Amino acid sequence: MQVRVIRGSASQGQEFAALQFTNTGPARCVLYGYPSVTLLRAGNAIGRPAQPSGDKASRRELTPGATAESQLHDYTNCSAALSDSLRVSVPGSSQSAVRPAELRACTLRVDALAAPA
Repeated sequence: MQVRVIRGSASQGQEFAALQFTNTGPARCVLYGYPSVTLLRAGNAIGRPAQPSGDKASRRELTPGATAESQLHDYTNCSAALSDSLRVSVPGSSQSAVRPAELRACTLRVDALAAPA
């Protein structure tokens, strides 16, 4: 499973990033639930982990080469420290990846899985 973090646009008080999960294996796989996201600075967790933006778990079946995406919302209404990376856990899996990302550790919400935008 390949994990990508794509920094998106921003609006007043909010920043966005797309979390993409691509099936790099030879067989179908199923992603279930929400990604877990923790901001890191120098390898240490800062702020609170992202919370799901809804209460209904998502489920995406990925054929080899297919991608699912979840939007990460960073509500930047505080003066918390900036991250230098984030740890993203693949939904329904114990696999995680650390990727570079500069976000503010205020309030994080993660959307259900969907097709890439």
